[in-house]
Amino acid sequence: MFDPNSFNLLELDRIIESYDYESDPVLYELFRPVEATLWGCIENYGAGINNFGIQMANHLRRTSLDVMKFMVEELGFSESAGRNFQAANLFQDLGKIHPDYDPHIWVLPHRPTEEERAEKRKHAARGPEIIESALEGAPQELLDHPHIKTVIPAIQLFHHERVDGSGLFHKKGNEMGLVIKAVCIADAKDGDMIRRGHHDFHRTEAQALFRMKGLPEYDPKGKYVGAFDDLLDTYIAYREKISGHFDPPAKA
Repeated sequence: MFDPNSFNLLELDRIIESYDYESDPVLYELFRPVEATLWGCIENYGAGINNFGIQMANHLRRTSLDVMKFMVEELGFSESAGRNFQAANLFQDLGKIHPDYDPHIWVLPHRPTEEERAEKRKHAARGPEIIESALEGAPQELLDHPHIKTVIPAIQLFHHERVDGSGLFHKKGNEMGLVIKAVCIADAKDGDMIRRGHHDFHRTEAQALFRMKGLPEYDPKGKYVGAFDDLLDTYIAYREKISGHFDPPAKA
């Protein structure tokens, strides 16, 4: 069982540099088959019901590529660290396919109730449970590999943290390294750009990012007040270089 209190999220920035997913023989021989099976479970989740797995898979692909490029092109991580992150983050939301969930909870036609929100948040802790179950009986050299022991479960557990400590596990900014802060930013942005069942609008990237700054004119309900530190400004500047200047939107 993965203990959230056992993770050093500052040390994660070093650990993710310590191997290369692309050429690592242990991962290639022992994890790739498991990985393929789990990814198939993600893509096929909710098939014939609401096909939520396709939406989830696309979200995971987008955020994985987004953060990988940000890490390498802006934050100074190596290309191998970027690859390691991209491969690991594809399982960020694995907990959403946990058998305790009714697939309908992910595509509600209404704004979630507080009970539904609380249930949905549990996916962060349920992801490592699925990995652990899938690797039952696996060789110890795989179980001890940093990709399995640290990187994947850290991303799963902590991708909804906020620097003010208001996230699921109450990690504060001084406890979070660049990798976790970056995935929290990219995940929030991409999630805010997805049109939900109760929405009659679709946010642009600029609208999502200005909302995430927690400014009252863009985030009137204060959802993101205190959520991110100055890495958000670094990320916005990076995205402006990639996408072009973001004019302040009329609303977010």
